[in-house]
Amino acid sequence: MIFSSFQYFIFLPAVILLYWRTTGGVRLTLLVAASYFFYMSWLPVYGLLLFLLTCANWLFGLLLGWARERFWRSAFLTIGLTINLGCLFFYKYANFLVSNLTTALQWVQKFFGISGGQDSLYAAPLINVLLPLGISFFVFEFIHYLVDIYRGSKPISSWMEFAAFAAFFPSQIAGPIKRYQDFSQRLNKPEPLTQCLFSEGMTLIVQGLVKKIVLADPIGAIVSHGFTASAALSCPDALIAAIGFVIQVYCDFSGYTDIGRGSALLLGIRLPENFQLPYLSHDLADFWRRWHMSLSYWLRDYLYIPLGGSKHGRLATWRNLFITMTVCGLWHGAAWHYVIFGCMQGIGLIVNRQWCSFLSCVKPLDAAFNTWIGRQLGTFITMSFITISFVVFRAPDMPHALSVLSGLSNLSGTSMLAESICKAGVLQFLAIYVTFWLTTELFKQRKIVASFIWDASTGYKLPVRMASWTMAVILMIAAKPTEITPFVYFQF
Repeated sequence: MIFSSFQYFIFLPAVILLYWRTTGGVRLTLLVAASYFFYMSWLPVYGLLLFLLTCANWLFGLLLGWARERFWRSAFLTIGLTINLGCLFFYKYANFLVSNLTTALQWVQKFFGISGGQDSLYAAPLINVLLPLGISFFVFEFIHYLVDIYRGSKPISSWMEFAAFAAFFPSQIAGPIKRYQDFSQRLNKPEPLTQCLFSEGMTLIVQGLVKKIVLADPIGAIVSHGFTASAALSCPDALIAAIGFVIQVYCDFSGYTDIGRGSALLLGIRLPENFQLPYLSHDLADFWRRWHMSLSYWLRDYLYIPLGGSKHGRLATWRNLFITMTVCGLWHGAAWHYVIFGCMQGIGLIVNRQWCSFLSCVKPLDAAFNTWIGRQLGTFITMSFITISFVVFRAPDMPHALSVLSGLSNLSGTSMLAESICKAGVLQFLAIYVTFWLTTELFKQRKIVASFIWDASTGYKLPVRMASWTMAVILMIAAKPTEITPFVYFQF
């Protein structure tokens, strides 16, 4: 049941109607049941995995809250983390490790000239299982839960309340990664469904659908040809593939987050924001403070800072940045191009940190980079690096990534993808969306909206909202979606 599917827009109103018609334990039970129904609509058997992990983490949370001796607290935390990371490793990384060990053994075999019957010893015993949807997200939420209780936070005593935290369907499959303290508080005291809250939630849902159906899916269909091409790409096609994916992955992932946050708002629960205009960042550190914010903050709080952060000198800080971003890359998938993507981000953050340190010592240069032109130059450099690294991220493997990157350096050739872009109407849709976004941002920042358009308490007035929603529906129909496309981050 994908957020952009017809089934979801039958499921969501039914849940909202029943949710606001019930209270207390009945409402909580309804929310848990709806979340499990949503998750199990893909593959029912993995509902059992989610249930068992929920029970285990709830139990170890209670044990951590009960234990007073350091030995037992450490033991319970270790066992709980082992269960969570063990499940993640088995489903996501076991085949990656086995296949790489097999390749290494084959290299050793060839190097020493071993042949004959020994060959059969090095066949990879791969595990034939599907990756459970959202396992990377809810495992990270479980880890955060146990670690925070170990640090002194109180555990959730109610199993149903904890199950709602673990299985909450608006954020279940692709985040944002929640903090249980904030979620539990909002779950117990949801905001009333006022006109203002309804408007805010529906606007987020419509905005997310436009990003997904009108922009991400058509661009993704074109971009995929560039990243899977067997022949070398021309420079124009490589540019279209690289820049197209940068637009696609943002519209797709932020669109998912918008729909999820909007759905949660209609239930009176605010989920954390996950994007703050990341493509306007002036440096790489600023980018990671704006992009997939819930993951960035999780990595900071539960990996970078426990490693030592920036407290133990320059080399230790470099090491911690590199390890954190390499783990970030590996979190996205069990493949070498994800690891290389993470390494690139780690090296980029190290260079960025040293550059900022250098600027702080050279005041005239620092002042120059703080001008409007300097900030735009910083944004251009940052986005150029992000675009190159996203090529490595998107490609199915490193040979395909190198094919696109080599096309970017080949300043010649004609485009075969440009015609597809024009026929799909992507440029026109993108222009309409960007124009609408810039106009609304100008209205908000400059406060120049007339009273018949804007109301201080409810935001945009009903006729304006209805007009914008109608335009969004027209754009979605004009995009002519032929099939329901899964969101990019479902694979993680």
